[in-house]
Amino acid sequence: MEYRRKDVFTKPTTPADVLKLALEKEKSSYDFYSQQLKVTKNPAMKKLFLKLKAAEQLHMRYIRKMLEK
Repeated sequence: MEYRRKDVFTKPTTPADVLKLALEKEKSSYDFYSQQLKVTKNPAMKKLFLKLKAAEQLHMRYIRKMLEK
């Protein structure tokens, strides 16, 4: 299996840029885990992807709060 990144890296110039880039990366990971949940049949892998997906949700929430400040 090969995973190709959807996000494009640009050089961040402000703290907000860094947070926006981090948010994009967290979203990309969340989408990847969501997709893998749909195709895997292995119960242990499903459990892992669910945990990783939940972790990415927490990360995105934290970053969004930081962007609000």
